Amino acid sequence: MEKVEWEDVQRLVLSGYPKFPFSAYLFWHFVPGEVGAAKRWLGSLAGRLTCAVARSDRQAINLALSASGLKRIDVSDVMLNGFSPEFLEGMAPKPTASGPSRRTSALGDLGDSSPEFWDWGGWNQNGNVDGVLLLYAGNKSSLMALVDTEIEAMEGAAEPALRQNGERLVLEGRIYEDRKEHFGFKDGISQPMIDGSPRTSKKRNKTGDPDENKELTADEKRVHLVKPGEFILGYRNERRTRIAGISGTKDGKGAEARDIRRNGTYLVFRQLEQDVPAFNSFVANAAERIYRRADEPAREKIAAQLVGRTREGHPLVPAGGLGTSSRNDFLYHFEDRFGMVCPIGAHIRRANPRDTIGPDADTALRLSKMHRIIRRGRPYGERLDAAGSDPAVAQVPRGISFIALNADIAGQFEMIQHSWLNNTRFGGLHAGTDPFGHFGCASDVVAIQSRPSNHYIDRPRPFVRVRGGAYFFLPGIEAVRALARPQPV
Repeated sequence: MEKVEWEDVQRLVLSGYPKFPFSAYLFWHFVPGEVGAAKRWLGSLAGRLTCAVARSDRQAINLALSASGLKRIDVSDVMLNGFSPEFLEGMAPKPTASGPSRRTSALGDLGDSSPEFWDWGGWNQNGNVDGVLLLYAGNKSSLMALVDTEIEAMEGAAEPALRQNGERLVLEGRIYEDRKEHFGFKDGISQPMIDGSPRTSKKRNKTGDPDENKELTADEKRVHLVKPGEFILGYRNERRTRIAGISGTKDGKGAEARDIRRNGTYLVFRQLEQDVPAFNSFVANAAERIYRRADEPAREKIAAQLVGRTREGHPLVPAGGLGTSSRNDFLYHFEDRFGMVCPIGAHIRRANPRDTIGPDADTALRLSKMHRIIRRGRPYGERLDAAGSDPAVAQVPRGISFIALNADIAGQFEMIQHSWLNNTRFGGLHAGTDPFGHFGCASDVVAIQSRPSNHYIDRPRPFVRVRGGAYFFLPGIEAVRALARPQPV
């Protein structure tokens, strides 16, 4: 097994920072023409970045750069061409005379979720950003102080990006004590585990980080253990290949240059706005239609069938668990092949089919590991109580800052989005898309398997809307230092 250089990997790859429930995502642009100042800032920042093996009780800082950001600090074309086409083209390529780009259509960023209407990252003025600082702290005041400190440190080299309304583009995130997002479900439960990481090692350091200290069973390893190359460039993946080489590449003059991709990963950022009243209304109407009542038990059952878990995070599979099991090593093929317990189109079943998409269960499980992503997103915006009693609070935007880490944007994030979440034929279905997705189609429905016949519930429109997004590269710390050197990379 390859040994990952964890001291060079940014800690976000291993941890969602549960000890730091407050976060801010600060988007910025390099100051035009100030390449020297930009490099000096990156050099200083490299020493403050939190690495995978670091322990901090105060705060955490991570950095990601967009393709435009790399270009602005004079990264050579030779090096840039080693990055994936998806990263270089960006999440929202400009439309052509014939309509939206192939990527926009594949991601389902159409209608209200079109980049035309995004607050940032889209087609409007100030759409592009050069990078993002991901900042984490234990309380709100410490977080705001950290934001101010980092904005001051970048002065003359970079400046905060702006929304369309002229406000600074800073998205605040929050992990609540119950770990629930705005629709009321515990989030971030099922994550892949990187083979060889401290969490999977027999000699683990006991820390206060729940991301690392949960004991792993043999079944959990079988289902969730994934080769490091699926997430970190330069290592073997589930196909036993490397997306980026181990050794340095050649620069334009034939000299050896550090491969700045090594120990890095691609970071997908999507600002997803959630319409909580619309979701609650849909759940109540569906409960009335299927169970002829809309009391709390009926609503909770519908909500769980849409996700595949109860609001407390318990999976509906195994069938005998009745949504009370804490298992996460379950499989669908033998436990619920036909979706009678967890509907085939449920969110968690689409996002991670486990052992169902393939010629047989074992092959399907191996194939699914080639498409896993690490999720590090957090809710933003003020919480709305279940009754939505305060109209003023109900109008405040809220949602998820969706963050995904993967080594292959096309084969992981984009494949999941296009082929599983947005697919009306997923798993043998004949209609409907992900109940929690932003993409809707004509006559969109939610299918719930039942006997003697399935239930099909009309979904008038998605409960989620894309408000911004971009593809970034989360470099290794040595790569940040290499980018900071005066000579071109």
